[in-house]
Order: sequence, then C-alpha cells, then structure tokens
Amino acid sequence: MSTTDYAPQEREQWGSRLGLILAMAGNAVGLGNFLRFPNQAVQNGGGSFMVAYFISLVLLGIPLMWMEWGIGRRGGTFGHSTAPGMFQSLTKARLVRYLGAIGVVMPLLIVIYYVYIESWTLGYAVSAIGGSLGEAALAGEGSGFFADYLGDGAQLGFLGNETWQGSNQAIVFFVITMAVNLWVLSRGLSKGIEIIAKIGMPVLVLCAVALVARVLTLPDQGGRSVIDGLGIYWVPDWSRLFSSGAEVIWLAAAGQIFFTLSVGSGAINTYASYLSNDDDIALTGLATVSTNEFCEVVLGGTLAIPAAYLFMGIGEVEAASASNMGLAFVTMPQVFANTPLLGADPGASSVAVFGTLWFGLLFVAGITSSLALSQPTMAFLQGSMGLSRRKAALVVGGLIAICVGPVIVIPGVLDEIDYWAGTFGLVLFSTIEVILFMWVFGADRAWAEIHKGSDIQIPRIFKFIMTWVTPLVLLAMLIAWGAQQAWPILTFENSPGGGAYDDAGRTGAVVGRTIMLGMFLLFVSLVFVAARRGNYDKVHQGEAA
Repeated sequence: MSTTDYAPQEREQWGSRLGLILAMAGNAVGLGNFLRFPNQAVQNGGGSFMVAYFISLVLLGIPLMWMEWGIGRRGGTFGHSTAPGMFQSLTKARLVRYLGAIGVVMPLLIVIYYVYIESWTLGYAVSAIGGSLGEAALAGEGSGFFADYLGDGAQLGFLGNETWQGSNQAIVFFVITMAVNLWVLSRGLSKGIEIIAKIGMPVLVLCAVALVARVLTLPDQGGRSVIDGLGIYWVPDWSRLFSSGAEVIWLAAAGQIFFTLSVGSGAINTYASYLSNDDDIALTGLATVSTNEFCEVVLGGTLAIPAAYLFMGIGEVEAASASNMGLAFVTMPQVFANTPLLGADPGASSVAVFGTLWFGLLFVAGITSSLALSQPTMAFLQGSMGLSRRKAALVVGGLIAICVGPVIVIPGVLDEIDYWAGTFGLVLFSTIEVILFMWVFGADRAWAEIHKGSDIQIPRIFKFIMTWVTPLVLLAMLIAWGAQQAWPILTFENSPGGGAYDDAGRTGAVVGRTIMLGMFLLFVSLVFVAARRGNYDKVHQGEAA
C-alpha cells in the first residue's frame, strides 16, 4: 500500500495555553486524587508514606512528566499523536512502533472500567440531590445502598444465574456517562476537551475548597479534632521507611505517583503532540504537576480522612481505607449526615448539599481524566487509520461497549485489568519510554528537546536524574514488582487484591487477560497496517521537520 491509500485527518491544535494547562491538569486530576490517594496513605504508614511519596515525585513523577511532554511534542512535529509514531521518531529500529501499541491499548483498557466507576459518582450525586442517599446514610445503611446501586452479585445466566441481578440504575448512569464522553470526544480538542477542562477544573476546585473549608471548621468530636486527623498524613514514622517490609511503602508511593500524574498511560504524550517547538513544555509541565499536587495533597488530603477520623475514629478510617470505594461511597455519606449545615442540625439536608459537592467534584475529576485516556485511541484511529472524529468516537465507544459487560458482571475482571493496565503497565510503559528517550535517542538530544521554546532552564541535576536515577529506579521497581506481585498473579498464586484466587476469581482473571491480549493484538495489527501504508516512513526524512 502507499500513503495515498488512506487520508489521515487534519491535525488538531489547542485553542489556548490556558486550555492546554487545564486539560493537562484535568488529565492528571482524577478519581485517584480524592479516592486512591487517601486510602494509599492510610494503608501504608500515613506520614511515612508521604515522605516516600514526595521523594518519588522528584525522582519519578516530575522527570517523567517532562520526558513525556518531550516525546509527545517530538512525535507531533512528524504528524504523530500516539506512541507508535512517537517511538519511531526516536530510533530507526522498526520494532519500537509495536511497543508503542501499548500506549494506545493501555489507556483504552483503563477507560473501560474507569468510566464505569466514574458513572457511579454521577448516580450518587443524583441520589444525594433526590434525598435517597441521605435517608440511607441517616439509617446507617450506606453499605446496603452501595450494594443495591451496583446490583450486588450481578451475573448473567452463563455464569450460573438465570436472570440479570445487576442494577438498572447503575447501567443507566453508565450509558449516560459514556454518551457524554463520546460526545465530547467527537467535538475534538478545542471545541470539546478544552471547553470541558475550562469549565470543569474551576468547578472541581471550588467544590473541593468549599468542602475543605467546612471540614476545617468542624468542632471536635469525642476528644478528636480535624488537626489530629491531618496528623495521620503529616507525622512520619521514619523507622518504617528503612525497616523490614519498607519496600511495600516505597512501591505504593511510587505507584500513586504514576496513577495520579497519569504518567506511563500515553495520554500526556498525545496531549503534548499538538504543541509546536515554540511552546514551553518545561514550565507548562511543572504547572501541571503543581496543579495536580495541590488538588491531591492539599485538597484531597484534607477531605476524606480527617473528616472520617473526626466522626468515627482511627479504627473506622483504617477499615474504610481497606477499600478505595468504601471510603468514598459508604463512609463519606455517613460523615456528611453528621456534618451541620449553616448552623442547622445535621441530617438529610447535609447529605444533599455536601454529598452533591463531593460526588459532583468526583464526577468532574473522573470525566476530565477519562477524556484524556480516550484521546490516544482517538488520535490513532484518526491519524493512522484515517477515520473522522465522529467515526473514531463510535469505534472507541463500540470497543468499550463490547468489553465493559464482562467487567460489570464477572467478578475479578475489573481487578485483573486494573492491575495489569492501570498499575504494572504504567511502570512498564514508562520504563520503555525512558530507555528510548534518554539512552537510545540520547540524553543530550532529549535535554535539548525538552528545552525548545522554554521560558525556564530546568536545574541541570534533573538531567542526571532523568538519565540515570529515573530509569534505574523504574527497572528496580519492575524487578521488585515482578518478583513480589506480577509473577504470583500471573501464575494464579495470588490475586491482585491479595489472597488466593477462588474459582470465580480465576475465571475473571482469564476473561480479563483474554480481553487485554485481544485488544493488544488488534492494535498491533492496526500498527502493521499503518506501517504498510507508509505512515511512519517520513519520521526520519528531514530531522528539521
């Protein structure tokens, strides 16, 4: 085939620098900032976790952010907005384009279950406004309400049940959430994603600030104060960082950095590909990190855990933190039911107001991230397959619709995909990126690439960190994770959630792995088709492009 056998769509651009920063921040600021971060901190030593977290931010998060911006923008100068073309721009070795397929498949796999969880927040916001959530919280039936919403034990006949046991309500809100995502994606960058970011990010911050203000002004309860709750984060036990088992804390902290900044997912690369060499990626990347950390550490860290501690004590906080969803969907409504509203007695009205703010900000955080995670696949279908935005959005929606059924109805599928795509996969893809950019493309060229159009000079120590520290830490993480978790999970010795696989969990694991393998082979095949069309031939023809 020749390059005339298909018509790549015209490349898009960001409408403004503010829109770019807010969209990038929206990509990073997601459910992990307000759900995963507090739980990870409590489960892994509180203040000790925070020490490891900030060290991981400096050695991994910030360097990877700059590198992904550099890789993305370089690929964009050759007309590529996804990892296959970007990787090809770093080396003449042709096989790297197929490694790049990971950066198209992995974010789509995450979106499959991420949008489903995102839809819960919309459903809960509506339930808070309608009053049903408040009634359940006042009656102490938060767990039952959550189970009813999801359809506890939802299965289909082929798994042994004759009828559907899921919640029609959950499915309706999933369809609505998915439709909104696809509609925005079909409108493109400047008219879709950028507008949502410009509206959504200020709304998210205002909702979070309002909740934080209320939490910080709550009176002491049972001898406990909000300040004591904040101490869970900010009082480290230094001995835990270097004692036996400390590697768990360090791996958890590094994993949270990947999750919260969305590095290693391919989304940052794609967003950065729409920039020119005159755009400053050093300062803008740093602004993105700063915005994310403000939302996560300052806002997210001041909300759920201190409030839950105030009303329920450390035992309940630790129990709730054992489940990422339990804290957000069960514990927080009960906290709101005990929170006075404008001097009035706490009750259903408190849940209606604070619950709407809480689940509303979670929905906004979720949708800005799901849009970013969907964009690599959109960009690949448009740029490499020649589809229009609307057709690409329909294909993305179709793939999600095909795969989401097993995620909803088969126990263990979500956990399996989340581990391999949303945890281990982020580290794997980041390691590939760093080695290609800093070692194959070359540290000097990479450093110059990041500084093109830059208004600031990055401290030179970061060149050493990006060349040696970051890749070596990533390789160490891969080895440690591989030995401690990945291999036992792969061989069915341990499940992603801990403990042994039961029969249902093993079935879910097989289904989840089949979905992942099938999607990877599909996109590797599409990369092959794109290569046959000559899509990657121009990458090294005229480096001044």
